Amino acid sequence: MSAAKRFKRDFTPLETLPNELFLEIFSYISGVDTVHAFSGLNNRFQCLISDYCRTFNFESISKAKFDYIIRQHDIHQWRSLHLSDNDKTPGQVVYFFRLFSFIEKYTQLKTLSISNVTCNSSLLFLPKLKSFTHLVKLSIGSKLSLESLQHTIEHHCTHEHNLIWPKALKQLKVFITQPGDNSIVRTSLKDLSELNSLTIYDGAWENPPPDGRIWEDLIITSMPLLNKFEFCFKFWRDFSVTSDKNRIISTFSTPFYLQDKSWFVQCDTYHQQFSIAILYSLPFAFQHFDIVTHSFEDSISTVNTNNSLKKPYENVKQLTIDIPCENLNETIISKNIIDLNLKFAGMSGKWIFSFTRIYQLTLGNQINISPEEFTRLLKYSPYLKSLVASYYTLQLVTNQWNDKIICELLSRKIRSLKISSDNCLDEYMKVHELLPITRVFHKGCYHLNVSVYSRNIVAGLVLRSMGHLRSLKVRLKEHTNDMKITKEWLIKQNIKFEKLDCFITIDGNEYSFWFGRLR
Repeated sequence: MSAAKRFKRDFTPLETLPNELFLEIFSYISGVDTVHAFSGLNNRFQCLISDYCRTFNFESISKAKFDYIIRQHDIHQWRSLHLSDNDKTPGQVVYFFRLFSFIEKYTQLKTLSISNVTCNSSLLFLPKLKSFTHLVKLSIGSKLSLESLQHTIEHHCTHEHNLIWPKALKQLKVFITQPGDNSIVRTSLKDLSELNSLTIYDGAWENPPPDGRIWEDLIITSMPLLNKFEFCFKFWRDFSVTSDKNRIISTFSTPFYLQDKSWFVQCDTYHQQFSIAILYSLPFAFQHFDIVTHSFEDSISTVNTNNSLKKPYENVKQLTIDIPCENLNETIISKNIIDLNLKFAGMSGKWIFSFTRIYQLTLGNQINISPEEFTRLLKYSPYLKSLVASYYTLQLVTNQWNDKIICELLSRKIRSLKISSDNCLDEYMKVHELLPITRVFHKGCYHLNVSVYSRNIVAGLVLRSMGHLRSLKVRLKEHTNDMKITKEWLIKQNIKFEKLDCFITIDGNEYSFWFGRLR
């Protein structure tokens, strides 16, 4: 047998497919997954990846996968980059810009998106932005709870000229968090004659009830081209008679709203005299919705049978139940709800078990749910992966960690766990409190967010017990300059930590660990 025949390479059926078919396959998966799946196979695939993969979104990626992509792909080929400092990738922004400190390596980028960025990490890249000569799209988002925002007022505006918009602006979204800023926003809109789309979310519940006549006059005189007006106004309800609620709705029921613009609204209130109420446009325009009414049958809307809306809450993905609600609007119960926050003290509505697509569940400190109800909720939520709750609440729903069925369900389902603060108790956990958590969640938990007393608990219990963590966010009560957590200090505590692949960022007494390969 000749040497040529002896060493002839056999091609797999996959490799006989044309390049055009592979490029079609690549179009259905992300650049990150393409490089991760096809790198290192042969020179042909390596060339295809190098020529085709130009867009990389590193949001929520593991550090091991991130490092692999960096090694396998030439960063000079990148055209679009998304970095994130979210809870699953803490410190990613700092890590990237320290790896590539030389600006010439990525000035060819045309799109740059950085989300959940902190003030400290922004100092690494903001001075370099002027060197991105090919950049045509830039998006920078700080660590705020609201998504897809364009402008957020976080602090009191003391002068109306603090808000000055480009006069040629056509679309504007404003998110307000402070009382009184609503009027400042209205004043700032008077010169926007080209505006055709306005979205306002006013979460400052201390406000007086909204007045549709004021907005009508403003739109007619200053924004004549406006054809989309989406809003949600929270306000303080201190009236006890229905007529006052009708009066508020009547200001949004003029021919201008209903006939000229076909803009419809709804007002939800609680039956108590002093409570938070909300007035919002329909269809509801935002991803997060708060239930503040005991029954949607008592809500007042300008929608009637002639202009009924089939899916008024289709945009809602995050639902917060602020009070017990007996009768929920059935259109809210949809497969779109992936984040459910239960704040109230009781499981009064059986509709709670209808949210079968939720990915994240948050349990408020005052919730009163029996182990039997919690078991049912877990079983009816096949996609549940993330849990947010205080230590006290976890004790309650697990029957002091003695309910084996619940503990097994939590161990099998939960991949991300955040121990939230209990307003009444010390939020910093001691060893005896953390032991049942590590026992239940050590097998499947990838992301942990917790507050502990000292760094010794981190090294001696958390890192030793939670061997599958991909990220860890921990706050220390005992925190001074000589009591910080560093890689050198960890190695002194245990020589095995010398092989620990992690990147640590520090923000005050908060430490964020982004882990690489499994330990």
